[in-house]
Amino acid sequence: MTTQTITTPDGVRIAYHELGSGDPAIIFIHGGFGNRTGFGNQEEYFSPNHRCLAVDLRGHGESDKPDVVYTMEQHGDDVAELIRQLGLDRPVLVGQSMGGQVIISAASRHPELVGAIASLDSPSNIPGWHQQHHGPFDHLMTAESDFRETLRMFLSASYLPTDDPSRVATISERLAEVPDHVILNGWKGMMGFDAEPIMRGVKCPYLYIDCGQPDLDLDLLRELCPQVVIGKVVGAGHKALQDVPDQINAMLNRFIQHADGIAAEMVRTGGVFRYNFPKI
Repeated sequence: MTTQTITTPDGVRIAYHELGSGDPAIIFIHGGFGNRTGFGNQEEYFSPNHRCLAVDLRGHGESDKPDVVYTMEQHGDDVAELIRQLGLDRPVLVGQSMGGQVIISAASRHPELVGAIASLDSPSNIPGWHQQHHGPFDHLMTAESDFRETLRMFLSASYLPTDDPSRVATISERLAEVPDHVILNGWKGMMGFDAEPIMRGVKCPYLYIDCGQPDLDLDLLRELCPQVVIGKVVGAGHKALQDVPDQINAMLNRFIQHADGIAAEMVRTGGVFRYNFPKI
């Protein structure tokens, strides 16, 4: 897969690759401090029937890394610019972890460009979650502190004992490839994100896949986004897309094939599928 790029209006090169063909196209968006290489299982599964694109967000992978705060709104605008420049017809956006904040930003700010969205273990999409769980670490994420060790501890906490242990063991090695300014600017961008007005602006079909995060206020999520449908994986944590791709791919595929119908049913039933028994 050849790396390709677009250039945003502010002059930042955004790297991506693609394979497959077919509509709707699917754009895969990685989490914080990661890159676009983590969606191999999904690309293999979906590319026979869909045009699949994986993106390096600004500051990540092979994209440019300006020394500025990386806001979720800017990431969302970059994804929208990719859609425009490639002429994609209302693609499905799939975001893992922080990528979930990116896709809701894109869908809320550019509703005419996005057909449906799916987030994989993105609890910060629910207002208040990241203040509760990221907040206690915030004072340690500064240039004067050992912020890399703090981030390693924070990321390690999101894995389950059933997950591939090599993912936890190699966190420090993977973070070593990320420049200091990217970590600090990325963290500031995540902490500065206000999910509530963004979630209220999401009107397209939305699949939220929970991978076991604590303190999820799913009632609030449904209040803000009545068309959301909730899925949950079994026996996998933050990297479920790699550890249990069969579960993730099946949920994504069903959602993509029936997104509008599923969204309408969620609105009709308040989030719970109901049988339509005849009246007697």
